Amino acid sequence: MVRHLSFKNPGELIAELVKQAPSSVYCSNAIYENPTLQMDEKGWLGAELIFDIDADSIPTPCKAKHNWWYCNSCRSGGMGTKPTRCPKCRSPGLEQVHWSCAECLGATKEHVKRLIGFLTKDFGVDEGAIRLYFSGNRGYHAQVLDERFWKADSQVRAELANYIRGNALSPRLLSQNNKTTDDEGSFGWTRRSELFQMSRTLNSSKRQVQKLVDEIISTNAAYIDEAVTTDIHRVFRMPGTLHGNSGLLKMQVNDIDNFDPQLDPVVLPAEKVKVHVDFAPQFSLNGADFGPYNASTIQIPIYAAVFLIARGFGSIIAS
Repeated sequence: MVRHLSFKNPGELIAELVKQAPSSVYCSNAIYENPTLQMDEKGWLGAELIFDIDADSIPTPCKAKHNWWYCNSCRSGGMGTKPTRCPKCRSPGLEQVHWSCAECLGATKEHVKRLIGFLTKDFGVDEGAIRLYFSGNRGYHAQVLDERFWKADSQVRAELANYIRGNALSPRLLSQNNKTTDDEGSFGWTRRSELFQMSRTLNSSKRQVQKLVDEIISTNAAYIDEAVTTDIHRVFRMPGTLHGNSGLLKMQVNDIDNFDPQLDPVVLPAEKVKVHVDFAPQFSLNGADFGPYNASTIQIPIYAAVFLIARGFGSIIAS
């Protein structure tokens, strides 16, 4: 990875990308006085607040159907949780692979909308100041263009992340809410809890109350990546570039409800090429279904071939 680069204008950046043709391009959320120097000499001035929500982090039932494992030695694979050793070559060098489908990608959208609700309703961020991007793989980045947050250190950002995820939400919230007779002034998690008719918890056991708290969290929290939110020197894939592990475009999303992550980010050609695929479960791209494949030689569109080859699951066959 080549780091500590800075460009005076977009033309310089484009010229460098054409010259180097990198597999991935990243930019920092941090604002530096001298961005080309080493980290301890850059002069940190602040950092944009950016959130990451990925399908891998959201517990959906579909994962049991499409998660699979892959052997680095013999290139074979199988569905489900990886075994201790490869059944084919007995190698212990196995990787668990997280796939995605319409169900978990849809759940990711729901958590994006929850995040936007927290930012606008709880923290007073103007919705026009939230710039949303599809990451180019299985998730979304939400960039907050609100300078009030740029000087926030990692601890403050951690508190934001904990609040949005509902971490350590206290059951005392319920008892406090049960005493409320006028909810006109309630806000935040208290307001969200009211939707669960908290009065029925007055005589409930601690276990029942905790179960209700867990239900409130699972229904309202946004499962953002805490490590990403708290990092004040984080690099993110640059918008308008391809994801190096999928060949899909990192692109701005203006309408989350109508955005299709299996269609809209596909920008590579549909011309067919011959590839050998070691193993891959079924997947959908650009309105077409592909796979499953197991030690198969096939002809598929370039965008689907790159999707598999970039992940290391196959290789192109020269014509």
